[in-house]
Amino acid sequence: MAKYNVENENVEIELERLFKVEPALLYQAWTDQRFLKQWFMTSERTNKLIHVEPKQGGEYKIVDVYKGKQNIITGQYQTLTPFEYIVMTVSMPEYSDSEDQINVEIFEREPGITQMVFNYNAYVPKERRLTTLEYKQKKKEYHDSTAHGFETLFDKLQVVLEDFENNM
Repeated sequence: MAKYNVENENVEIELERLFKVEPALLYQAWTDQRFLKQWFMTSERTNKLIHVEPKQGGEYKIVDVYKGKQNIITGQYQTLTPFEYIVMTVSMPEYSDSEDQINVEIFEREPGITQMVFNYNAYVPKERRLTTLEYKQKKKEYHDSTAHGFETLFDKLQVVLEDFENNM
């Protein structure tokens, strides 16, 4: 269940997920473009470009075209602790000037079962025309749709990891 915060101009989302893989493979799914192009804001069918520098300070860029619409996703890996922790930014320049932050904690619950704790923090500016209630509603809608979007991505990630494990 995603947690929700309406006290500031940021929307914070926390999601937890268990995967039937080793921590190293889940970490690789966040840092290796062969995996990323299959699930992270793109798919092999719609991906037109992916470039990933999986190092601290390294940047990534994804160009996805779906139904004739091009989406560009960019970001930077700020912290990489192999098989345990990732801090990265994510932005979509054609929609917003802001960069959101993603924190991913990875740890083994038991052999072959890895828990991922995902935190997402996005800035949602308050428009002057909105009342406090309208702004809180806007943030709640943003939170709910974004949390749902990430849950869908993680469903896709689970399939990608299962397919990889089954084809080893």
